[in-house]
Order: sequence, then structure tokens, then C-alpha cells
Amino acid sequence: MNSIPPHWFDSHCHFDFAALDHEREPQWALAQRSGVSGLLIPGVHRQQGEYLAAFCQNRPFYYALGLHPYFLSRHKEDDLLWLEQALQQPDVIAVGEAGLDWMLALTSGQRQQQWFWFRAQVALAQTYELPMILHIRGAHDEAASFLRQQRFRAGGMVHAFSGSEQQGNAWRKLGFRLGIGGAMSHPRAHKLRRTVAALPLDSWLLETDSPDMQPAFWNGVNNSPASIPLLAAMLASLHRVSLTELALRLEQNLLQTFPRIAARR
Repeated sequence: MNSIPPHWFDSHCHFDFAALDHEREPQWALAQRSGVSGLLIPGVHRQQGEYLAAFCQNRPFYYALGLHPYFLSRHKEDDLLWLEQALQQPDVIAVGEAGLDWMLALTSGQRQQQWFWFRAQVALAQTYELPMILHIRGAHDEAASFLRQQRFRAGGMVHAFSGSEQQGNAWRKLGFRLGIGGAMSHPRAHKLRRTVAALPLDSWLLETDSPDMQPAFWNGVNNSPASIPLLAAMLASLHRVSLTELALRLEQNLLQTFPRIAARR
């Protein structure tokens, strides 16, 4: 009797970005043949957020809405009014991609701007009891401390986690899971792989961040959800579990993190 092959989910990718316009359909077909059954696209600014619902329609694509710190120059204060209205739609899975990125903040003023948008989106997530998709670089301790002070309870996902085991545990205590992808595949990523192995499997969600964050083994110019099964094999090896066991655990992690995905299954 043949066993059912495992199915995977790309929990964070920008599959709508224009860089993929000429290869999106073949890449999605390849991903499906590889066992990828769905994906989650985060919002990064209002202009993108306004078309995500239509982009995801009639496919196993899910979306979140948020205002990313990379796009500070695009964000306008009335975008928060738009976001609040949009979050009331039942198809919106989470608030995000939102967060703090001190690699992008070259001045104290830019840090203050990032804090403004982050605080505002945390408040909206609390109001509508939605999980968050977080983009955090160089600010894990500050962001986690703020959410702790706010008694944030909806949890979510810390995308592209590259922090320490201690920071990972701090996020876990706040109800967040950690996104891991191509970064762990690079030869010099010894510390990250140790952290991935040290934290329990219920900590993790697999992601590609396509079209960015190409794994070391990926030959394409753009990353793709089709790389998820290869990343899954690496994660299974680090935790010494079978692919079937890993797939079941990741599915549980996904549905616990994003209840609106569970409701639509």
C-alpha cells in the first residue's frame, strides 16, 4: 500500500511581486508537483493590499494586510484607516507584514517612524483579535518587550527568524511561531542551524520569502515556493524526524497560528 506523500505550505512569500510575472504560473505548477498545497502572501503597503484579495481568489492562496517598515516613504496616515476597514473582511488572515528593522533605520527619526507604524498595527491586531506577521531585524528584544507590555495575545509568526535560541523562546512564550527558510541552507549558517535544531518542532513554520532569500541549493534567479520540499528535508534532518511526521507537525503549527486558515480548510 502506497503512503500518501506529504503536503507542504509556504507560510510567507511575495508570490504577487512583479519580479515573478513571467514565471509565476510555471513556478506554481512546479510547486504543486513538488507537494506544495498552498501559500500565504503578506501585505507590505496599501497599493499592494488593495489587489491581494483578487490575486488570491480561486487558488489555495491566503493573504494578510500590513504596512512594512521597508516602505516607510509610501505609507500615509490615512493608510491606517484603510487598513482598519480592510481587516474587517473575513478573508484577511493576519496583520502584517509589520515590524521593526534597525538595518533600514539609519537615523533616530526613521526609528521613530517605524515605531509609529508598528504600534498602530499592533493596536489594530489587538482590536480585531488577529495574529501578526512580523518583520524583525536587529530589534527582537525591543519588539518582544513591547508586545509583552501590551499583553498581546493573538500570537502570529516572526518571519525569517535569525535570532538566538533565547530570543526564539521569548517569542514562543508570546504565542509566536518562527519562520525559517533558505537562510538555514547556507554553509556559514552554523549558528542558525543549531538554533533551529535546539528549539522544538512546534516552534517552526516553513517559508520561502519568494522571490527573495534564495536557498544555497536554488539555481533560479528568483526563489520559489517550489523550494519548500527541499527546505522541509533539511528541517526534518535537523530534528531527526520523518518527512511525514514533519508535515503533520507543520500543518498543526500553521492552523494553530492562523485560525482563519483553519476555518477555510
